[in-house]
Amino acid sequence: MTFRELVEGLGARLGMEIEDAGGASALEIDGETVVLQQADGDLLLARADLGEVSPDRRDAFAAAALEANYLYRGTGGSTLAVNPADGHLHLQKYNWIERLDVERALEMLTRFAETSAAWKRLASEAPPSEGAEPPGIA
Repeated sequence: MTFRELVEGLGARLGMEIEDAGGASALEIDGETVVLQQADGDLLLARADLGEVSPDRRDAFAAAALEANYLYRGTGGSTLAVNPADGHLHLQKYNWIERLDVERALEMLTRFAETSAAWKRLASEAPPSEGAEPPGIA
């Protein structure tokens, strides 16, 4: 399966037109915007902009994010990172396109959107207390 075939299949499955803008597409799943990019020809990168973490929450949030990245226990196999260009928190996940069909991709993207929403809520709420569990995403 190619990136274009995957995007077209997702669009058909979701009943929406998803444009392949030269190896990048955006779609909305459960209210979350997910950007899909073709990376290195055979990889699919899913990413979501989760916004800014306010300065008074950064230290506690960074500690929770680092814990969550350990064995991906709170990120659902994704990685949290800060975009140096704008300071926004991003969630990102790679997968081999050849390992995906439309149903597997949709399952992955639905879980990714759920994880994005959980971290977006955490970033906008009060700082997590030390030792607090990150979002329970598998």
